[in-house]
Amino acid sequence: MIEKNMKVSPVRVDFAGGWLDVPKFSVPGGYIVNCSIKPFVSLDNWIYERQSGLGGSGAWAALNEKSAVTEELNLGVGWQDPAVIQETGLCIWESGKLPKLHLKRNVDILEGKMALLYTGKQHDTPATVDIDRDFSSIKIAGRIAALGVERNDYSLLCKAVDISYETQIDEGMEELISYEKCIAKKYCGGGYGGYGLYMFDTRDDRDIFVKKFDDAMSIEPYIREIL
Repeated sequence: MIEKNMKVSPVRVDFAGGWLDVPKFSVPGGYIVNCSIKPFVSLDNWIYERQSGLGGSGAWAALNEKSAVTEELNLGVGWQDPAVIQETGLCIWESGKLPKLHLKRNVDILEGKMALLYTGKQHDTPATVDIDRDFSSIKIAGRIAALGVERNDYSLLCKAVDISYETQIDEGMEELISYEKCIAKKYCGGGYGGYGLYMFDTRDDRDIFVKKFDDAMSIEPYIREIL
C-alpha cells in the first residue's frame, strides 16, 4: 500500500534473513527481520550516503508515490526494504514471492542501542544478487532473529546479527572496524560497502562510539503512531 502525499520517510536496517525476500531465493520456513529507522529522509533532504544499504531506493519510490515493492522487484532484488519502510516497526516477514508480515512489534528493545558507520564506499545490490552465499546460515540467522523478536529478547537478535555478519565475511566482504563495546555488527543490506550496523548494550556506549568515529551516526527505531 502506498501512503499518499508522503513528505518524509524512514529508511531501514536489516538484522537477518536478507536475500530470502528475493523471489528466486525464497524458501519455506524462512524469515526476514528488519526495522524502520529515523532520522527520516525527504526528496530534498537526504542525510544518509547514497547506495549504502538502508533501503533508500524503496524510500525514494515511496516518496514519489510509486509502487515501491514493484520498483524493487523490477531491479531484480527483494521486497523487504519498501515493505518495512511502509509498515514501520520491528518486523518479521515470511520468505516468499511477495511481502507477508508474520509479526510486528514495538521498537522499545532497540531504543538508544544502534549506530551506523559508513565504510567509505557505495555498494550495488543488484550486482551482488547472484554471488555464491550460504543460504542455510542465512535461514538460521533469520529464524533466530525471528525468535528474538517473538520473545522480545535483544540478546537473541544480536546473536542473529553476528551470524549474519559471519556469513557476510565468508561471502568475501572485508571485516568491519571493530569496537570493544559493540556487541553485534553487520553490513547493512547487500554489503560490500555502504553502512555497517553496530549494536550496543547501552545508550552511553552507543553515544561514545558515535563521538569516536567521524563517519558514525546514531539511529533510532521508528514505528508509526496510530492516531
